Amino acid sequence: MGAPFRVLLRSHVAHELSNAGHGLARRARLQLAGQLWLLNVLACALVCRAYLKGVDPSSVRGWLFVHGGLVSCAASLTVLPGLLGLALAAVIARRRVLMAVTSVLWSLALLAVYVDTRIWSIFRYHFNGLVWNVLTTPGGDEAVHLGRSDVAMLFLLPVVVLTGELVVQHWLWRWALERANSHRRTPLAARPTVVWGVVLVPSMLLVAGVYAWADIARDPRVMAYAGVYPLYPRLTVKRFATRYLGVELADREEVDMPAAGILLDYPHTAPHLPAGGPTPNMVIVVVDSLRADMLSPEVMPRTYELARDARVFRDHLSTGNATRFGLFGLLYGLHGSYWKAVYGEHRSPALVDALLERGYEFRVLTSASMDFPEFRSTAWVRVERCVEDRLPSERPRGRDDGVARRFEEWLGAREHSEQPFFAFLLLDAPHQSYWFPPEEAPFQPCLDEVAYSALADGATVAEREGLFNRYRNAVRYDDGVIGRVLDALHAAGVADDTLVIVTGDHGEEFFENGLWGHTSNFTRAQTHVPLVLHGPGVPAGEETRPTSHLDVPATLLELCGADPALRTDWTLGANLLDPPSDRARVVAGWDTLGMHVPGAILEVPLSSHGGSIAVYDEHWQRVFEEDETLHREGPRLATLAFECRRFLR
Repeated sequence: MGAPFRVLLRSHVAHELSNAGHGLARRARLQLAGQLWLLNVLACALVCRAYLKGVDPSSVRGWLFVHGGLVSCAASLTVLPGLLGLALAAVIARRRVLMAVTSVLWSLALLAVYVDTRIWSIFRYHFNGLVWNVLTTPGGDEAVHLGRSDVAMLFLLPVVVLTGELVVQHWLWRWALERANSHRRTPLAARPTVVWGVVLVPSMLLVAGVYAWADIARDPRVMAYAGVYPLYPRLTVKRFATRYLGVELADREEVDMPAAGILLDYPHTAPHLPAGGPTPNMVIVVVDSLRADMLSPEVMPRTYELARDARVFRDHLSTGNATRFGLFGLLYGLHGSYWKAVYGEHRSPALVDALLERGYEFRVLTSASMDFPEFRSTAWVRVERCVEDRLPSERPRGRDDGVARRFEEWLGAREHSEQPFFAFLLLDAPHQSYWFPPEEAPFQPCLDEVAYSALADGATVAEREGLFNRYRNAVRYDDGVIGRVLDALHAAGVADDTLVIVTGDHGEEFFENGLWGHTSNFTRAQTHVPLVLHGPGVPAGEETRPTSHLDVPATLLELCGADPALRTDWTLGANLLDPPSDRARVVAGWDTLGMHVPGAILEVPLSSHGGSIAVYDEHWQRVFEEDETLHREGPRLATLAFECRRFLR
């Protein structure tokens, strides 16, 4: 009855485990589900370590909050699948069915966290409304182009995770059956209630307590890391502390943003173009992701040639770090905080309304979708029949060829028309993944593809060079498209009567501040864009005073005779030909605004639960000694609050 019998018993147990429809009582299944939950908490914590990349707290409390929060975050993220797993274990007795269902459940949970770590590593935000908007809005799929390695990872990783979950569950069931047959008790370390009560819950309370203390003390060295983890439980006790403990909170600058759902009052007075006034044609060419430093003879020779006889704005910022808010400010002359209200009411820009009233013909041409962002129901809602998007290319990877071809055709078809026109062209090639025809690649070495999964972990010097050259090749290709547009204006004999603007919707970062792409911060790498303005009434030269996309609508309409005295009734912008020498410029993100002030960038949340105003330097490093800056910029913050309410009822 010794070793041979034990071997025979284990073999019998394994056989029973493989063939039995059930084999564990309900209580034992619940304990097994709890053990599986604990193992997945550990797995989740290992995955969540990716959130700590580049995070280096400068204080003991900050270090405790961030590193202690690793386990707390993992436990929080697993609550929903863990409870579902317990419920399934309570009602499903068949081993194979339970193993299959719970393995899929936990695999989906871990994969979701892994995907979120990739999003965080690249963009420094989690799965939020912006990501959901990309996934659910028609045309949103055009914003992200996965490389071959990304697609391979997309199929391989779920197989690996699911296999791992099945193996772990097989081992747990075998161990549980062995204990059941030998009547051995489960070790304390494997009892889920003990681990939660002794380790997980106390660690969650400890970290939540650190956050609560920092919230009362307004300690930025802790609060700065509140967004590192997703769905992180934050304990706020300010009201309790002030009411019952007599704690006096330090004063802090705030911006009282308007609540969602408030109706628009835009414009107060619509701009009017006088009869008999100038009616120049207007062509706005926006190149997606166009950085200001791309305006050079090497990268953009045709645009650089145009700039010689144009007005070039050297300190020009977009109104957004993404297409949605960059174009919104360019066409409406409003901060991005108005986007949701404008979208909810499908309100047309005052610029478009005034030009339609004056008799302008409209044409919107782009290779990208005008459904994402939702410009068909906002900026172009009154001229939707004039919108032509998703225009086909003429050659492989010549993404914007079709825009130039269609503009040439349209302009030629109106050869004898005396009606002024407004044409808006959006060129998409320099947007990730940086499109260009293979035969047009002067900048080498150049990466063959953009792999998001690899770039989430950073890039070597060689990879950065190859990535940047790929981007420059895409910009150079679109400069050729701009050249075709300019040639078409000359061929039609309307070049001298046309105001031409060439600019970008936002910039593009290549790890200058540790990140890649756009939408992740408000630094100049992601917001500084070129702007070239050429045409009648525009003096050539350079403008070094600070300007913004907000200024474009007022400039165009005032060149057509609109009254500058009424400007504040319909826009927050100035005139590009006479900009103020001292101003704060506002850039919008999905749920925050960035305000560029001397020596700093202030990040202002758009909702009351979004946290406090944060101060960053020009490289997007958090400034913890922020009181002096916030006090100094108090008047500008008050102005921002007023501007975000000016056109609301």
